[in-house]
Amino acid sequence: MERRIRTRVAPSPTGDPHVGTAYIAMFNIAFAYKHGGDFILRIEDTDQNRYTPGSEEMIYESLRWLGLDWKEGPDVGGPYGPYRQSERFGIYADYAKQLVEKGEAYYCFCTPERLNNLRERQKAMKKAPGYDGHCRSLSKEEVEARIAAGEPYVIRLKMPYEGETVIHDRLRGDIVFENSKIDDQVLLKADGYPTYHLANVVDDHLMGVTTVIRAEEWISSTPKHIQLYKAFGWEQPEFIHMPLLRNSDRTKISKRKNPVSLNWYRDNGYLKEGLLNFLGLMAYSFGDGKEIFTLQEFKENFNIDNVSLGGPVFDLVKLGWINNQHMRLKDLKELTEMTVPFFRAKGFVGEEVSDKEMVALERIVEILREHAHTLKEIADESTVYFKDEYELPELTEDMDKKERKGIERLYNAIADETGKKSIKLFLEKIENYPTEDIPLEEAKKLLTDTLEEIGEGPAKVYMPLRAVLTGEPRGADLYNLIFIIGKTRTINRIKRMIEKYNI
Repeated sequence: MERRIRTRVAPSPTGDPHVGTAYIAMFNIAFAYKHGGDFILRIEDTDQNRYTPGSEEMIYESLRWLGLDWKEGPDVGGPYGPYRQSERFGIYADYAKQLVEKGEAYYCFCTPERLNNLRERQKAMKKAPGYDGHCRSLSKEEVEARIAAGEPYVIRLKMPYEGETVIHDRLRGDIVFENSKIDDQVLLKADGYPTYHLANVVDDHLMGVTTVIRAEEWISSTPKHIQLYKAFGWEQPEFIHMPLLRNSDRTKISKRKNPVSLNWYRDNGYLKEGLLNFLGLMAYSFGDGKEIFTLQEFKENFNIDNVSLGGPVFDLVKLGWINNQHMRLKDLKELTEMTVPFFRAKGFVGEEVSDKEMVALERIVEILREHAHTLKEIADESTVYFKDEYELPELTEDMDKKERKGIERLYNAIADETGKKSIKLFLEKIENYPTEDIPLEEAKKLLTDTLEEIGEGPAKVYMPLRAVLTGEPRGADLYNLIFIIGKTRTINRIKRMIEKYNI
């Protein structure tokens, strides 16, 4: 019988949840889904020096925000728990000592000073750094005596000195390493904590992981893991190494050059659908030019053999475009509700949002989502609908030609006699409008009626109105603005600008 497919993602709680964790989790989930298997979450917290309080909870929260759910994990349990490595320390020590008893590992008593001197000598001789096997041949009696004397020790894997270790990678084919170039890795540290290599292999075996899908940065560690599987006499999982997410200069994605925290993407208004779509495209193609898809579509279409190894570039411009597509696809009411916290952060709405405010917000979101890249950007670009006090932009020496020309048109428009006439006629029409709320079609009619009565081209009429209603040479359609802000605020804006610029 074939083993049931089981995949996992195993982040370390050492800070904000990393976008790479979501990327790898997504491909593990899709592989498990396609094969009717299970996806598990394991927390690898053996490195207590880098442990960050609260990080584990953020990992759960961010992955769940994205809809990357797990069948087994520290917070939900499962038949192979515990799923947090700090709760499994006794297991690792037992397995490390089993290897010693089998002759596959040994106690090493080398001091940090000796190891440092060894590295310096190797460096001076231009040799690759690595342990020299100094304690590999100690007798059982000597080992027992030194342990009994309380001498600190680590346990190292006894690597073969000859031959090769071959990784059979599903995407990359066979990757060959010479055993003579792989040193005797530490399995159990002097403080009793396991190294990543031991804990990772033991846990994958005991948790029944059949397929290890991880980033290509782990390729160099995989020969050590393979030798551990052989030393234990265990069946190896299938190894699949995904291409790294890269900065534009092709280096591994890093927070110095790109935001890498999943919290950053959520806090800046990216939709989970947009971020997942983007991460999927990093290493996968549907074919037929299809670029916009859901997580469910990704899982149903998924074929691991179609993963591209080309080294995906984490391009925020492309992410913005993809996120915009998903904002345009989303139900308007739902999208507006998702944007409310960003309006609130700008001070545009309070804790409670009235039905009337929601109608206005829906219209703002409907307008701005056509070109905005994030929910935050929608709120940032909506200032014109909320800020009633503004001035015409000042002309400065460093302005480019296009910007200068637009601002000059504003000043010319309110100085022109036709412009002044247009403003006063439109103000009269607004003041005579019978209700506070002005429906969209009525707002359009007020503008077109003004245009027809003035009898000039649109630029002569609408530019001065834009000047007094927004203070900007371009932007929101005036009928949308009037519909959203209503009669009183429209009148107040016009009167304030008439007085300020002596129109």
